[in-house]
Amino acid sequence: MKSILFLLSSISLAASACAQGKDYFFHYVAGNSVINGQRLRGNFSIPYVSPGVSHAPYNPSDHFNRIHLNTSLTSTAPKVLLVVPTNPHPPPVPGYYGLSNAEGFDSAYRLVYSYRPEEAGNGFVYRNWRTNGNFLRFDIGGASDDGYRWIAVREVTQAGNERWVPWWVKPTVANFATLEGWEYDIAELELVEATGPVNSLAPGGVQE
Repeated sequence: MKSILFLLSSISLAASACAQGKDYFFHYVAGNSVINGQRLRGNFSIPYVSPGVSHAPYNPSDHFNRIHLNTSLTSTAPKVLLVVPTNPHPPPVPGYYGLSNAEGFDSAYRLVYSYRPEEAGNGFVYRNWRTNGNFLRFDIGGASDDGYRWIAVREVTQAGNERWVPWWVKPTVANFATLEGWEYDIAELELVEATGPVNSLAPGGVQE
């Protein structure tokens, strides 16, 4: 019964998002010369599926991460970010962009997406997105959210390619050593409106 109720809730959220009629992309602001002004693309960030930005030239099959909102961009209500499939034969259930602390770092959450959030455990949160203008924020837990910010962390994929992936982080004594060991830049993550339709054969998965 629980899984049926979750599926019905997911379908309702997806239908609400589609009714908004607009899609968006993730977009870095500031950071460094590689990521500033770039839309985020899908790829495999070991071992998690994270949007990110890499050096040009880009693989045409690495599509831009496309997003539906369950409410308007300007609404002050908590938001849900739904995955817009850009390849043929998408999964039969809605996908969600959320934050994961599955790697176990204190007050540090990786941006990921999941098509089965009910199986992702308590470490995956996705229902409390907020926007400040076009800039993305996430409400982790009330007053404890003070001090969180976006950083772009450099990683290397299985193919040896550099990627910069977003983390929602609050510096603390407990994660100081972790952050000291990462290569990252402070950046903003915003939503920019998609101006072209989905086209799985076009570079980036969008007809522009």
